[in-house]
Amino acid sequence: MKEYILKICGLTDRKQAEETAQAGATHIGMIFFEKSPRHVPLEVIGEISAGIKGRAISVAVTVNQDLKILQNLLDVVDMVQLHGEEPVGLIRDLPEGRVIKALRIKDEKDLEKVELYGKTGVPVLIDAYSEKAYGGTGKQIEPQLAKKAVDIYPMTVLSGGLSPENVGQLLEQIRPAGVDASSKLEVRPGVKDMTRVKKFIDTVRDFYESDNKAD
Repeated sequence: MKEYILKICGLTDRKQAEETAQAGATHIGMIFFEKSPRHVPLEVIGEISAGIKGRAISVAVTVNQDLKILQNLLDVVDMVQLHGEEPVGLIRDLPEGRVIKALRIKDEKDLEKVELYGKTGVPVLIDAYSEKAYGGTGKQIEPQLAKKAVDIYPMTVLSGGLSPENVGQLLEQIRPAGVDASSKLEVRPGVKDMTRVKKFIDTVRDFYESDNKAD
């Protein structure tokens, strides 16, 4: 079985984060972006990160932050996810193995960005394009476009509108290096429906861990 990313994003509560880690998520994301309804301050991110330490990788999701703030975040989390228009050079300035780059994919032209950021060697998370938000919209990427992204760069993580109901079929079709889910697992922004979270995690783990289907 090869490694994969199973990231549940938008956590705001330590208890839910701990339960999500216990259920089998490999990565847990917290939003550090004040315009997001799921934003949590640095001290809360630190508390959640401490609660899941050793059980899941903590990820602070940011948008167009400068190097100093990203370094401060990396003092309390395992990884940062860059969800804005951050340049390739910024990724190279951050510690190796501690960055995920998110890209909003609208059409085939945007696939050029997958190739560009893929050259840095970091996981590239693809999300659906929205003019109104950087993520968490529940919009889904067209599957054929997502498959082309994975073909270009195998370390591509699928995001955008993933749910317990659709993730199994999309995994079979696209075969990404991992998945990231948030809005379709919520009661309201920042509060997870833990029954849906666990069902999602079980479905994803079954794909990656049963008979090495993702190899």
